[in-house]
Amino acid sequence: MSRRLSVALLTSARTWRGSGVSLATIARGLREQGHDPYLLAGDAQVVEAFAALGLAAVPVLTGNTGLREARVLAGVLAGIGADAVLVDRPRDLRLAALASMTHRVAIVNRYNLSRARPPRDLLTRLAYRRVAMTIFVSETLAARALALARYLHRRPHRVIRGAVDPERFRPDRGAAVAFRTAQDLGGTPFVVAVGSLTLDKRYDFLLDVWARLGPPAPPLLICGAGAHRERLRIRARDLGVDARFLGHLAPDELRGAYCAARCLVHAGAVETFGLSVLEAMACGCPVLGVDGGAVPEVMGETGVLAPVDDAHAFLALLRSLLDDHPRRAALGEAARQRVLDHFSLPAMCQAYASAIESVVR
Repeated sequence: MSRRLSVALLTSARTWRGSGVSLATIARGLREQGHDPYLLAGDAQVVEAFAALGLAAVPVLTGNTGLREARVLAGVLAGIGADAVLVDRPRDLRLAALASMTHRVAIVNRYNLSRARPPRDLLTRLAYRRVAMTIFVSETLAARALALARYLHRRPHRVIRGAVDPERFRPDRGAAVAFRTAQDLGGTPFVVAVGSLTLDKRYDFLLDVWARLGPPAPPLLICGAGAHRERLRIRARDLGVDARFLGHLAPDELRGAYCAARCLVHAGAVETFGLSVLEAMACGCPVLGVDGGAVPEVMGETGVLAPVDDAHAFLALLRSLLDDHPRRAALGEAARQRVLDHFSLPAMCQAYASAIESVVR
């Protein structure tokens, strides 16, 4: 497309991981492709996080899907001259659909829901009639969603898998040492888990596994924030598990965590993609996950998978991996190469720009 587009990326996310990280990456890619991205968010901390990255960020009302919120959003879209708006959750889709009745804009639905079934409520299905295109973040997610929801077939769709910057997320011994120093770990071996503290990430499953590891179990360092932090902290204490909740980490700190950890553990069973899995792979950190969602698609043959609800199998695989340094090194090297071969950041950014350009008239 020859003309410069104004693209709004709308999110009602309340935490930075997941949607925030992905939308920031997409926004930078759109900017590199010659377009003008604007991040629209309802949470003040998310707006601040976007702005801290040097991205144009605007606060909007996303608490409800009502006429007041739609009028505010329509005014913002008109103010930036938005040609398209990218959304990635049902609430934002409904809000954008209402706003589009005042300010005409092409809606691109980035389907990225960590749930077993697509939304089936009437309002979401009606809002979907105003969608110009759906983008799925994995082949696994596309197949599942399209099989379960006929209304998703009404509009064109594409699969654009996620990607990470292999220079930002890379093997880095210096970052590993700095992370150990900052966390006062010394030479203690540890395992890392990364992601928002939400039910779909299944941290309760991981805490149950750690309770069965018995002493001397390595500390489990959990990097992420969310509404379940205090509940999980109390549960870890009651189970006698050494789980350390570090909150959100900056990308450089996160690289250090991946590079210093024995492995990443990921228990999400309906994961739409698995950003933390890809980040760890890029850093050469071996991954132990469960055979559900899109994680097997992302890892290929470079990681270890346990049955979704089999804590005993997960525990056995974890013990085996922790005790086998040569295997961890081989898996980490293969994982890094898979990222370089199959998850190109420039290709992902070009794909989003192409998709959005194709639906703007």
